Amino acid sequence: MAASNARDALVVGRGVPAYLLRVTILVVGAAIVSVPLHAGVTVGTLVVLLPAVLASAYAPASPAPAGVVVVAAVLVTLGGGDPLRAEVLVLIPLVHLFHVACGLAGVMPARGRVHVSAVWVAARRFLLVQAAMAVLVCIAALLPTGPTAQVVEAVALVGLAGVAVLVIQLQRVR
Repeated sequence: MAASNARDALVVGRGVPAYLLRVTILVVGAAIVSVPLHAGVTVGTLVVLLPAVLASAYAPASPAPAGVVVVAAVLVTLGGGDPLRAEVLVLIPLVHLFHVACGLAGVMPARGRVHVSAVWVAARRFLLVQAAMAVLVCIAALLPTGPTAQVVEAVALVGLAGVAVLVIQLQRVR
């Protein structure tokens, strides 16, 4: 009977323990907590953000990770200053990595194993989004900060309306 159970056992092969995703959530969450602390916001960070990070590591499929994202953004925004300051630019990839890690950990059993190749698709998407964000940040840094001519604003509004029409056309059910 024991020999038959050994033959019928599920062989998972190589992989890393899935709890490493939760460790990643804690490490990235600690980095997210440190950003508002570095900006000088202590009360909201320690009272709201830190427990939300711990709850996210315990239950990554819960609403806690969304709370971390929102609270971190609000706390850094309350710091004021330039929208392209270091705290904001550091928080963008940290929050995205936190979100991806919580998404992966949320669908994996805590005691399971995950093959590294299974994470590759999410890693490529993460890098693609971060590259796009870097381009957008560079464009935003080059934009003028003074008053904008009315003609430029009108062209921008027409372009935005065109993009909205294009998105609506692409999303229509045929």
